[in-house]
Amino acid sequence: MRWLPLELEEDREAHHRALRRCHGCGAYTRLVGVVDGFPRCERCVAKARRERSREREGDPTEVDFLV
Repeated sequence: MRWLPLELEEDREAHHRALRRCHGCGAYTRLVGVVDGFPRCERCVAKARRERSREREGDPTEVDFLV
C-alpha cells in the first residue's frame, strides 16, 4: 500500500484566479476598484482618493455645498 499526500487544488486555484496585478503598485492582490480606467488594489484606491481630495482643497474655484 502506498500513501499519497492529499491536496485540494480547487481552493488554491480559485484564490489564484482572484488575484490580479494592480496597475498602481504592481502587487498581485484582489482588485477593488478602477481609477482612471485602470484596475487598482484597495491601498491604491485609497491613495487616489486622498490625492483627489488634496487637489480639491487647493482649488480656489471649487465650491462645496456640504451641510
